[in-house]
Amino acid sequence: MLRASEAVPLGQGLSADNAQACLHQAIRPFNTQTLTAAVQAAGRLPDRLAVVVPAGVFTTPIEWTAIAAAAGTAVHLKAPSRDPALCRRLAECFVAQGLSVTWSDQRTLPKVDAIVALGSDETVQAIASAHPDLPVARYGHRFSVAFIGGSAARAAGPLALDVARYDTRGCLAPTGVFTTGDPSELVAQLIPMMQRMEQLTPRGDVEPALGPEWRRRLGIARILGQVATGAGWAVTVSPPEHFVPQALPRMVNIHPVRDTDHLRQILAPWQDHLSTLGTDDSAVEIPGILRTSALGWMQAPTIPRKHDGRPMLSDLRCAPGGT
Repeated sequence: MLRASEAVPLGQGLSADNAQACLHQAIRPFNTQTLTAAVQAAGRLPDRLAVVVPAGVFTTPIEWTAIAAAAGTAVHLKAPSRDPALCRRLAECFVAQGLSVTWSDQRTLPKVDAIVALGSDETVQAIASAHPDLPVARYGHRFSVAFIGGSAARAAGPLALDVARYDTRGCLAPTGVFTTGDPSELVAQLIPMMQRMEQLTPRGDVEPALGPEWRRRLGIARILGQVATGAGWAVTVSPPEHFVPQALPRMVNIHPVRDTDHLRQILAPWQDHLSTLGTDDSAVEIPGILRTSALGWMQAPTIPRKHDGRPMLSDLRCAPGGT
């Protein structure tokens, strides 16, 4: 049912083609075998679970709800107030299959035995503080990066796909691309790939508030590096000291590094906030990285999987009823 849904009303501003592609990609990993494995990895789950869903990556609640519901848990989705459409539709689909899934965009939660809280560090801490008697799995702010040590020609296409998915939103999107190769060659290879992604899955709505930061990064790159732009996308090259751990929609920020030790030094200040490393070199190890992914799969993880280094829902190991 969800796969057949019209994705545009659910996509939180993504274009029609991108929303549909992201929806199908989010559903793709689920089947009887993967769900069974995910439930087993989670362990014993509570009878009633609330999932606090952030805005941004519209498909976020799908996997949490699917795994919990498959385990027999009743799920309540606290939807993002500014766009609750996916949570509403998700609940409708699960209820039609006889499963207990409810939703609301109100802050007050129904009686539950545990909470999964996703969002900013401040948000998840506030939720935990407001429910001191409940197990609360807190998933705060994290970000991802990419590293390319080999062929720019082979890396460009998969990297462009990572950037295009969800318009570079969410903790699995590449905020920066570090390379020991020739950054000009990577730019040259990325240009046709970014153009192609714009044709296949165009960029959607962009918040006006992002405009100043977009222009700032272009300005730095024009002075200190290189810039290539097109309709709906940009590629910049700038020194690594100008790395910012925040993605902008369809902007690839390339930063040359001497070697992987140099990369570790750059990322060290954010070690506690790292999520995924997308790379063409699976041997690279970065302290704090919780998941290493092939390029092209940063925003398309498999099921079962770990989230913030833990099997999904595994930190809600409590007996039924929360006792």
